[in-house]
This record gives sequence, C-alpha cells and structure tokens, in this order.
Amino acid sequence: MNNLPSLAEFEQRLEAIIGRPSDQRPFVCDGSPLGCRVFIVGLNPASASERDFWEFWDCETGFNKRAWFESYLAERAKRPLKPGKTRRNPISNTRRFLDWVISSAADTRILETNIYASPTEDAKDLTGSMRRSRAFDFLVETLKPRLVVAHGNDAVDHMRAKYPEVQTIAVKHFSRGWSQQAARDLGLSIAREAGAF
Repeated sequence: MNNLPSLAEFEQRLEAIIGRPSDQRPFVCDGSPLGCRVFIVGLNPASASERDFWEFWDCETGFNKRAWFESYLAERAKRPLKPGKTRRNPISNTRRFLDWVISSAADTRILETNIYASPTEDAKDLTGSMRRSRAFDFLVETLKPRLVVAHGNDAVDHMRAKYPEVQTIAVKHFSRGWSQQAARDLGLSIAREAGAF
C-alpha cells in the first residue's frame, strides 16, 4: 500500500474525472477504497440513480455502502416496470451474486467497479462519451489491485488488453447462470488468493 494518496487527494483526483455532482458510479466499497487490493469488475452499472455519487462519500471514512444500498433498494422499488413485466426482484441478480461473493471472501477488502462508470440498463445504451474508462483506469493505476475478478467478456477483454500484468480471474457475467454455492465458492477462492499477498 505504498505511495497511496490520502483520501482527500483521492477524492480530488476522482472529482476531476467524474465531476461533482455526478450521476456516474465509479465504484462501491465499504469504507476506504485505499485498502482494496481486490477488484470485482463488470462492464458498467446497470442501475441508474437519482442520487449524486458524492452523497455517499466522506473524505474521512470513504464510501458509505450501507447508505448507498438503502438508496439502491428504495430507487429500485419505485422504478416503473418494463413493458410486459409484472414484478421486479428487490435486488438485481448481479447485486445478489456480488453480495454472496463478498460475504464469503471474509475480511478481504474488495472494490466493486466497472470499466465504464455511467449506468445503463442495457450495454447497447452505452454510447459516445459514456464509453470512456477514465475513472476505472484511475482506480487501477492509483490503487494497484493485486487481483481482479472480471465478469463478462467486455470486462475480461479490457483487462487483458490494457492491464495484462494484473492477475485476472475471468468468469462469466454475474447476471445469470450462477448459483449461491458457486458465488460462495468464488468468494472463498478470492480470500485464498488474497491471503497470498
């Protein structure tokens, strides 16, 4: 963890990239991102928020994941259903899977992030300036993760092309085809890998 900025410096640099206020979601973690040596990386956030990212940030303590998650649940519950849909799960498949993985990874400090910080319900809606990876690149270059779990082909391809030196575990996207047991097994595997550094 040598050469890491202070949280105040980290905030300044990130703000220069995403602005303030910001509808982007560059990451989610519990507390300070500075101690996160493991990243879980997808393509982009699927759930947009009416709330400013910085509402959940404090330069003394970092990111308030609990407050963010409460806001996520409330916003998801009030969002109109897509045509033809009669119900929505309280949390997305991806979010549920992430929570299982992280809870099974024990004390491992994990940063949830994406190649692109702009949220869209569908990847095809990522257009133009939304396809800039400046926030993600800042996180990788500043926090220097020792291990990345990349889920989905786009995230895997980005890591292999731009950061081949970072140890990366490539897995299928978290949104479908995973069981709770598989998520917990992945979390245990992350904890084992993280224990080695």
